Amino acid sequence: MSRRSTLSRVAFMTATSTAATLCAGTVRAAESADDQPVDVVLHEAPPPRRTVSIELNPVPLVTIHRLSANVVIVPRDHHALVVSPFYAWTTTAPIYVMDALGNSTALPAQSFDALGGELGYRYYFGLGGPRGLFLGPSLLLAWVKAGAQDGADASFLNFGLAADVGYQTLVADRVALSAGVGLQYTATSKTIPDQQFPAELYANAGVRPRFLLSCGWAF
Repeated sequence: MSRRSTLSRVAFMTATSTAATLCAGTVRAAESADDQPVDVVLHEAPPPRRTVSIELNPVPLVTIHRLSANVVIVPRDHHALVVSPFYAWTTTAPIYVMDALGNSTALPAQSFDALGGELGYRYYFGLGGPRGLFLGPSLLLAWVKAGAQDGADASFLNFGLAADVGYQTLVADRVALSAGVGLQYTATSKTIPDQQFPAELYANAGVRPRFLLSCGWAF
Protein backbone atom coordinates (compact mmCIF):
# COMPACT_ATOMS: atom_id res chain seq x y z
CA MET A 1 0.00 0.00 0.00
CA SER A 2 1.40 3.36 -0.97
CA ARG A 3 2.06 6.14 1.53
CA ARG A 4 -0.55 8.42 -0.11
CA SER A 5 -3.24 5.76 0.23
CA THR A 6 -2.37 5.24 3.89
CA LEU A 7 -2.64 8.96 4.61
CA SER A 8 -6.00 9.18 2.85
CA ARG A 9 -7.32 6.27 4.85
CA VAL A 10 -6.17 7.78 8.13
CA ALA A 11 -7.74 11.13 7.23
CA PHE A 12 -11.04 9.43 6.33
CA MET A 13 -11.12 7.50 9.59
CA THR A 14 -10.33 10.63 11.60
CA ALA A 15 -13.10 12.62 9.89
CA THR A 16 -15.57 9.78 10.40
CA SER A 17 -14.69 9.52 14.09
CA THR A 18 -15.03 13.29 14.59
CA ALA A 19 -18.41 13.38 12.86
CA ALA A 20 -19.67 10.47 14.97
CA THR A 21 -18.51 12.22 18.16
CA LEU A 22 -20.28 15.45 17.17
CA CYS A 23 -23.50 13.61 16.33
CA ALA A 24 -23.45 11.76 19.64
CA GLY A 25 -22.90 15.03 21.52
CA THR A 26 -25.78 16.65 19.69
CA VAL A 27 -28.10 13.75 20.49
CA ARG A 28 -27.09 13.83 24.18
CA ALA A 29 -27.64 17.61 24.32
CA ALA A 30 -31.07 17.24 22.72
CA GLU A 31 -32.02 14.48 25.15
CA SER A 32 -30.76 16.57 28.06
CA ALA A 33 -32.82 19.56 26.87
CA ASP A 34 -35.90 17.35 26.59
CA ASP A 35 -35.43 16.26 30.21
CA GLN A 36 -35.42 19.86 31.51
CA PRO A 37 -38.79 21.33 32.65
CA VAL A 38 -40.08 24.16 30.49
CA ASP A 39 -41.20 27.32 32.30
CA VAL A 40 -44.24 28.82 30.57
CA VAL A 41 -45.71 32.01 32.09
CA LEU A 42 -49.04 33.23 30.76
CA HIS A 43 -49.41 36.94 31.47
CA GLU A 44 -53.00 38.06 31.98
CA ALA A 45 -53.98 40.85 29.62
CA PRO A 46 -54.55 44.17 31.46
CA PRO A 47 -58.16 45.43 31.54
CA PRO A 48 -59.16 48.18 29.10
CA ARG A 49 -58.22 51.55 30.53
CA ARG A 50 -61.04 53.89 31.58
CA THR A 51 -60.07 57.41 32.65
CA VAL A 52 -63.48 58.98 33.42
CA SER A 53 -66.74 57.69 34.87
CA ILE A 54 -69.95 59.67 35.34
CA GLU A 55 -72.26 58.29 38.02
CA LEU A 56 -75.59 59.09 39.66
CA ASN A 57 -76.31 58.55 43.36
CA PRO A 58 -79.87 57.17 43.71
CA VAL A 59 -80.00 56.56 47.49
CA PRO A 60 -79.70 60.22 48.64
CA LEU A 61 -82.38 61.22 46.15
CA VAL A 62 -84.85 58.82 47.77
CA THR A 63 -83.85 59.21 51.41
CA ILE A 64 -82.87 62.87 51.90
CA HIS A 65 -84.10 64.66 48.73
CA ARG A 66 -80.57 65.18 47.45
CA LEU A 67 -79.81 65.07 43.73
CA SER A 68 -76.12 64.35 43.19
CA ALA A 69 -73.63 62.90 40.75
CA ASN A 70 -69.99 61.83 40.70
CA VAL A 71 -67.38 62.59 38.09
CA VAL A 72 -64.43 60.26 38.73
CA ILE A 73 -61.24 61.19 36.87
CA VAL A 74 -58.39 58.64 36.90
CA PRO A 75 -55.34 60.16 35.13
CA ARG A 76 -53.10 57.23 36.14
CA ASP A 77 -53.47 53.86 37.81
CA HIS A 78 -54.63 53.96 41.44
CA HIS A 79 -55.07 57.75 41.73
CA ALA A 80 -58.45 59.44 41.18
CA LEU A 81 -60.05 62.85 41.62
CA VAL A 82 -63.77 62.81 42.48
CA VAL A 83 -66.02 65.84 41.89
CA SER A 84 -69.57 65.51 43.27
CA PRO A 85 -71.98 68.43 42.75
CA PHE A 86 -75.37 68.27 44.48
CA TYR A 87 -78.61 70.08 45.12
CA ALA A 88 -80.76 69.28 48.15
CA TRP A 89 -84.16 70.46 49.37
CA THR A 90 -86.12 69.56 52.47
CA THR A 91 -88.89 70.92 54.71
CA THR A 92 -89.37 70.32 58.41
CA ALA A 93 -92.74 69.62 59.99
CA PRO A 94 -94.21 72.15 62.45
CA ILE A 95 -93.17 71.52 66.06
CA TYR A 96 -95.58 72.09 68.94
CA VAL A 97 -94.08 73.16 72.27
CA MET A 98 -95.79 73.52 75.62
CA ASP A 99 -95.10 76.48 77.92
CA ALA A 100 -95.24 76.48 81.73
CA LEU A 101 -98.96 77.29 81.72
CA GLY A 102 -99.78 74.37 79.46
CA ASN A 103 -100.37 76.47 76.40
CA SER A 104 -99.31 74.87 73.08
CA THR A 105 -97.38 76.91 70.54
CA ALA A 106 -96.56 75.77 67.02
CA LEU A 107 -93.08 76.57 65.73
CA PRO A 108 -93.33 77.29 62.00
CA ALA A 109 -92.08 74.81 59.40
CA GLN A 110 -88.67 75.51 57.94
CA SER A 111 -87.49 74.89 54.39
CA PHE A 112 -83.85 74.34 53.44
CA ASP A 113 -82.27 74.48 49.98
CA ALA A 114 -78.60 73.55 49.61
CA LEU A 115 -76.37 73.88 46.57
CA GLY A 116 -72.87 72.55 46.87
CA GLY A 117 -70.39 69.84 46.11
CA GLU A 118 -67.58 67.60 47.24
CA LEU A 119 -63.99 67.43 46.06
CA GLY A 120 -62.28 64.18 46.94
CA TYR A 121 -59.31 61.92 46.33
CA ARG A 122 -59.54 58.14 46.03
CA TYR A 123 -56.86 55.51 45.93
CA TYR A 124 -58.03 52.52 43.87
CA PHE A 125 -56.25 49.21 44.38
CA GLY A 126 -57.29 47.95 40.92
CA LEU A 127 -55.79 48.76 37.52
CA GLY A 128 -57.17 50.33 34.36
CA GLY A 129 -59.38 53.00 35.92
CA PRO A 130 -61.82 53.15 38.85
CA ARG A 131 -61.66 49.47 39.79
CA GLY A 132 -61.46 47.54 43.03
CA LEU A 133 -61.24 48.56 46.66
CA PHE A 134 -60.88 52.31 47.22
CA LEU A 135 -60.43 54.74 50.09
CA GLY A 136 -59.91 58.46 50.44
CA PRO A 137 -60.88 61.84 51.95
CA SER A 138 -63.22 64.58 50.67
CA LEU A 139 -63.86 68.28 51.27
CA LEU A 140 -67.51 69.37 51.53
CA LEU A 141 -68.93 72.83 50.90
CA ALA A 142 -72.52 74.02 50.35
CA TRP A 143 -74.47 77.26 50.31
CA VAL A 144 -77.71 76.84 52.25
CA LYS A 145 -80.81 79.01 52.25
CA ALA A 146 -83.28 78.55 55.12
CA GLY A 147 -86.81 79.91 54.90
CA ALA A 148 -89.42 80.06 57.67
CA GLN A 149 -93.17 79.79 57.27
CA ASP A 150 -93.54 83.39 58.43
CA GLY A 151 -91.43 84.65 55.53
CA ALA A 152 -88.13 85.13 57.36
CA ASP A 153 -85.09 83.61 55.73
CA ALA A 154 -81.34 83.25 56.26
CA SER A 155 -78.34 82.07 54.29
CA PHE A 156 -75.22 80.35 55.58
CA LEU A 157 -72.42 77.97 54.59
CA ASN A 158 -72.18 74.30 55.44
CA PHE A 159 -68.64 72.87 55.25
CA GLY A 160 -66.69 69.87 56.44
CA LEU A 161 -64.57 66.78 55.84
CA ALA A 162 -65.35 63.15 55.03
CA ALA A 163 -63.49 59.86 54.69
CA ASP A 164 -64.82 56.85 52.75
CA VAL A 165 -63.96 53.24 51.96
CA GLY A 166 -65.72 51.15 49.32
CA TYR A 167 -65.52 48.97 46.24
CA GLN A 168 -66.10 49.75 42.57
CA THR A 169 -66.41 47.51 39.56
CA LEU A 170 -66.84 48.08 35.84
CA VAL A 171 -69.31 45.57 34.44
CA ALA A 172 -68.38 44.73 30.84
CA ASP A 173 -65.64 47.36 31.30
CA ARG A 174 -68.24 50.14 30.93
CA VAL A 175 -71.02 50.07 33.55
CA ALA A 176 -69.68 51.60 36.78
CA LEU A 177 -71.12 50.28 40.05
CA SER A 178 -69.82 51.27 43.48
CA ALA A 179 -70.79 50.99 47.13
CA GLY A 180 -69.16 52.11 50.34
CA VAL A 181 -69.41 53.67 53.79
CA GLY A 182 -67.80 56.59 55.53
CA LEU A 183 -67.91 59.31 58.17
CA GLN A 184 -68.33 63.03 57.74
CA TYR A 185 -68.07 66.07 59.98
CA THR A 186 -69.86 69.27 58.99
CA ALA A 187 -70.23 72.70 60.59
CA THR A 188 -72.09 75.89 59.67
CA SER A 189 -71.06 79.52 59.38
CA LYS A 190 -74.10 80.51 61.50
CA THR A 191 -75.62 78.89 64.56
CA ILE A 192 -78.95 77.36 63.61
CA PRO A 193 -81.42 75.84 66.14
CA ASP A 194 -81.56 72.05 66.11
CA GLN A 195 -83.53 70.77 63.14
CA GLN A 196 -85.25 67.53 62.21
CA PHE A 197 -83.66 64.95 59.95
CA PRO A 198 -82.66 65.44 57.16
CA ALA A 199 -82.53 69.23 57.57
CA GLU A 200 -80.00 68.76 60.37
CA LEU A 201 -77.48 67.51 57.80
CA TYR A 202 -77.23 71.05 56.44
CA ALA A 203 -78.26 73.20 59.43
CA ASN A 204 -76.48 71.64 62.41
CA ALA A 205 -72.89 70.67 63.09
CA GLY A 206 -71.98 67.08 63.90
CA VAL A 207 -70.30 63.79 62.99
CA ARG A 208 -72.50 61.46 60.98
CA PRO A 209 -72.18 58.21 59.00
CA ARG A 210 -72.60 58.20 55.23
CA PHE A 211 -73.44 55.51 52.73
CA LEU A 212 -72.24 55.42 49.13
CA LEU A 213 -74.08 53.80 46.24
CA SER A 214 -73.67 54.89 42.64
CA CYS A 215 -74.12 53.66 39.09
CA GLY A 216 -73.00 55.15 35.81
CA TRP A 217 -70.86 54.83 32.69
CA ALA A 218 -67.09 54.73 32.23
CA PHE A 219 -65.18 56.12 29.26
